[in-house]
Formats: sequence, C-alpha cells, structure tokens
Amino acid sequence: MKRAFWGIIDGIDINIEAGYLLAGKYASAGKILYGDSIKSLENFEKKIDLFINDSDHSADYEYNEYLTIKDKLAQNSVVLGDNSNITSKLSEFSMQMDRKFIYFQEFPLDHWVRGGV
Repeated sequence: MKRAFWGIIDGIDINIEAGYLLAGKYASAGKILYGDSIKSLENFEKKIDLFINDSDHSADYEYNEYLTIKDKLAQNSVVLGDNSNITSKLSEFSMQMDRKFIYFQEFPLDHWVRGGV
C-alpha cells in the first residue's frame, strides 16, 4: 500500500522532555518547538494543513492562538480544538474566517471527568 502524502509534524511544547518519539529514524518526521505556543506560532513560517489546539485552556489564549495562525492556514486546512465543550472560541473564529465548524461531544463511559479536560 502506498501513502498518498508524507507529512511533517511540528509540535509545540513547554516541556523540554517532550518529543522524544521524534528521534532516531523518526527524526525526519518532524520536530518540537519548545516554549510558549503563541510566540512559537508567531515565528512559524510554514503553511499549516492541520492545527490541533491543546495548550493553555483559557478562552482568551485559545482565541489568540487561532488569530496567530489565521494567515498561516493552508487553503483546505483543518483546525481542531479540545475546548469547544467549554468555550465558543473555535466556533467564533470559524465564523469570522468564513470557515465551517463542526462540533462533536464525547461522552466517555465511566470517565472521571467529561471531555478528558
């Protein structure tokens, strides 16, 4: 089976021990940028096809991340967030940028906190 596309993952983390899986033969698959997410995104120079928001969970910080990436998003990019059960920032950003927004609520069986937050 052939892959249709080889992607690169660029992650951001404040923990300098993160990213240990991107070593050895996997080092060419991506890299981790260490530090504040918004500052790292401000300096990020590539187009973003898939953005997964899972950093500071405050509504303002989340929204500022979306504003920071808005001009870096590829034409058919996808933006995922894990805060939509507690903030409306991704839906607001989507409407302002004329992007589609879909919300899926998870209900894990016997999980101690809804949504994995």
